[in-house]
Amino acid sequence: MGGITGFAIGMVSDIGHHIDTLPASEAIIFEIALILILSAMFAFVARMLRQPLIPAYVLTGLVIGPMVFGFVGNMDLIGAFSEIGIAFLLFTAGLEISFRKIKEANLKKIALIGVLQVGIIFGISLLLSSLLGLSALQAAYIGIILAFGSTMVDIKLLADRNELLTLHGRLVLGILLLQDLIAIVAIVFFMSGGFALLPLVVAFGRLLFILLAAVILQKFVLNRLFKFAAKSNEFLFLCSLAVLFFFILLAYLFELSIVIGAFIAGVSLANSPFKIELESRISPLRDFFAILFFVALGMQLVFSGIGDNLVLLVFLLVGAFFIKPAITLLLLRTTGYQARTSFLTATSLAQLSEFSLIIGMIGVTAGVLDDALFSTVILATIITMSVTPYLINYKDSLYRFFRYPIRSLGFLPVKEILSYEDKKKKEILLIGSHRMGGAMMEELLEQKDKLLVVDYNPEVIGVLMEKRIACVYGDVCSPDMLEKIDLKGMKLVISTIPDYEQTKYLLKKIKELSPKTKVVVVGGRISETLKLYEAGADYVVTPKILAGHELVGIIHNKKGGDLKKAKKKHLKHLRDIHNLLY
Repeated sequence: MGGITGFAIGMVSDIGHHIDTLPASEAIIFEIALILILSAMFAFVARMLRQPLIPAYVLTGLVIGPMVFGFVGNMDLIGAFSEIGIAFLLFTAGLEISFRKIKEANLKKIALIGVLQVGIIFGISLLLSSLLGLSALQAAYIGIILAFGSTMVDIKLLADRNELLTLHGRLVLGILLLQDLIAIVAIVFFMSGGFALLPLVVAFGRLLFILLAAVILQKFVLNRLFKFAAKSNEFLFLCSLAVLFFFILLAYLFELSIVIGAFIAGVSLANSPFKIELESRISPLRDFFAILFFVALGMQLVFSGIGDNLVLLVFLLVGAFFIKPAITLLLLRTTGYQARTSFLTATSLAQLSEFSLIIGMIGVTAGVLDDALFSTVILATIITMSVTPYLINYKDSLYRFFRYPIRSLGFLPVKEILSYEDKKKKEILLIGSHRMGGAMMEELLEQKDKLLVVDYNPEVIGVLMEKRIACVYGDVCSPDMLEKIDLKGMKLVISTIPDYEQTKYLLKKIKELSPKTKVVVVGGRISETLKLYEAGADYVVTPKILAGHELVGIIHNKKGGDLKKAKKKHLKHLRDIHNLLY
């Protein structure tokens, strides 16, 4: 063991010595190569552990930085690359601020919740940070750092779980969009020097001017330019970069952060019909420079001063995991959202943000935060981002544990109740009509009087209500919902829930409450399907196997020259389902 360790240390020393002997032009290539290779290795481990990749990149920076091996000597160039990474991150964040997404997220309705959430958390943080001996401006930095959740982490995790279209997914999206906008305002505030009135007015005046320029350019120039550029992928990519760096340059000339310019550039193109093409072209370049940004953050980690800021670290962790979710939960409950929706939304926002890191860097550059304070922020961000996947994956179990005190927090009538009920006794329960359940609706509607649909997509429920199909909005895996449904009266339950753990829990509850009810569920892997049968499922649908059978049929049709007829029949069926549900 000692021999292996000695060999590894010797090899590392040889690499470091080799880099020191290289010319500057070759050294930077070697350093970037080392960054990417190690980042890939740490990212692989992160993916194996189902972790976000950001902590892996920061860890890479720690390993190759001055704290450990000190491989990278050209910190100025890496720092410049990391600033470009920030610009690309904010550019893509601006692209998400579209009118369509704002409408989908009902941002107008949740603006009050979002503003109050940020304001209350900022106020609490400001007070407690001051008690820790920080200056007013330092306390303001810590307050705003704690207030935001991570758009990059949350959107990815919710998308992986197919939860972006649920009500809590839309609430998370709306709050994050609002936080992104507030973050930009905060950046302008801190870049102007903080509490000085005149510089603050001047800074916001410059911001408004650039926003006005963006509106004018978008209306009269950019739409026409990109319509012409869309004929060539290369030219489209070049034009998007030109717009990005034009606004960066404009922000720099007006003595604003390049972050502001990059964000406004994204906003100016957010409603472009070529937005998806732009994102697909920009994303590889954004990912490359973003890696360098997070690696550069890791290089700045200083552990020597974290011991002195241990209380601050604990405060940031407690604030992210408990204070911020509690406030978000209380605000949602007092404005009439159901207990489970409120809990799932609040839990998803329990982390620090990439904006926390950006604002922290601004504080270091301005001389307000020292390296030890910023390292504490970086460490807290890594920890909270690393815990978030587990919070989101196990939030249903957590809710079932805390549901009774959470349900007691509501002070206003529940505003999200969507349902259409008739007095006829129901015998068939369909869970999830917006998934494969839609394909069954045509057949099930022949027994419309006996059918009850439960769905977690408010838009689907709205359509069903218009069509006078008995339905109710909610998550049937929630104990609250199971208490409202007369399962004993159901002869057949059909569930299209794709998640194995949720399906297993639902199956267990149905069999406990109504043993004679026939239950049809959806399985994924063959091993999971077999376990669902063991748990008491009467039939388990396996979409992948069914898709294989359909493909075999298509192949036979093709050989028989009947593929056009099959396509025509399939299109008609799809349109019938779409007209039925939408």
